[in-house]
Amino acid sequence: MQGTGRVWDAVIVGAGPAGCAAAYDLAAAGCAVLLLDRAEFPRHKACAGGLTRKTLRALRFSVAPVTRATISAVTIEKSRSETATLASRSPVCAMTVRQELDEFCLRQTIARGAQFARTGPIQSIASCGETVTVRAADAAHTARFLVGADGVHSRVRQLVYEDHPGWFRRGFALEAAVCPSHGPDSDLIFDFAPIRQGYGWVFPKRDHLNVGLYTESASEKIDRARLSAWISERYDGARVEAMTGQYLGFGAENAPPSSGRVFLVGDAGGFADPLTGEGIHGAVSSGQAAAAAILCDLHGGGSANAAYDGATAALRRDLRLSASGARWFYANLDTGFRAMTAPLFRGAVINAFANGTKIAALANAIRRFASAF
Repeated sequence: MQGTGRVWDAVIVGAGPAGCAAAYDLAAAGCAVLLLDRAEFPRHKACAGGLTRKTLRALRFSVAPVTRATISAVTIEKSRSETATLASRSPVCAMTVRQELDEFCLRQTIARGAQFARTGPIQSIASCGETVTVRAADAAHTARFLVGADGVHSRVRQLVYEDHPGWFRRGFALEAAVCPSHGPDSDLIFDFAPIRQGYGWVFPKRDHLNVGLYTESASEKIDRARLSAWISERYDGARVEAMTGQYLGFGAENAPPSSGRVFLVGDAGGFADPLTGEGIHGAVSSGQAAAAAILCDLHGGGSANAAYDGATAALRRDLRLSASGARWFYANLDTGFRAMTAPLFRGAVINAFANGTKIAALANAIRRFASAF
């Protein structure tokens, strides 16, 4: 088994947006950071790839080099005859392809000073005093802190939280790259008609459309046939490529308090939004929170556990509101859609979408408004 014998300030498992967000901030502060991933980059990643305004503000660098399109309006549908376009005076979302985005973020993080290495499957995690050691089949790495950013099927979560089952839950999405015969459209679309407790989406990517179905419901089946039928309904004769499924991680609002020297971020920690299915903002924010907590501890500012719980408190509160809003909205879709597209709320809806998890508070405001009539 290989190993350098070095004690890193932090080892981060997973080099997606969450892992890179944590590694970037730690490296920028002068820490010795090792970023591990099983994949060789660039690698395919199923994801709609939309970066909301709030996500763009949170990132430490511009993603203009990998931005395919900039969106200032969103069309929402409940049926072909019930549609509304919500427009903003400024861009609300940047469209990226995750394969390109993830490689770009990784390169920025390495350039900031983080070390990157490929790893085999994680076999064990062991804490000893003020260090934690993560072991894979091919190597062992020791650090003062470990960050699990290894996605919805997180091996770090399985090993660290095996005594705390039940808080983590999953949603599912299936997507495809679609090239309509008339050429790609430029509209960003959310369609609530084709699936329960979720939606269909169309995200423009300049030379193709990213089209998919998402649901939070474990009983709702999404498969290739269902997605193909929805695509054919919208884009008859379109060329469909790269159909890929992806689970999303929810439940951060119910996670047990932090303990030890291991932190979970992104989908591994359940930071995806159950109402919108959006995960990149939660990934970046939780990754940065883990970095801030580790720096607090390393610099003698107090417990990393308390710092992480405090740094993610607002995000967890928003996710709790979002989960509540999602339950009401999908159970009362007709009422929710009418309220959401009413003149009173249109501007607030598009701004809430652009500003990430603030949409949770809006969903609950809509619920209170609708229940009064």
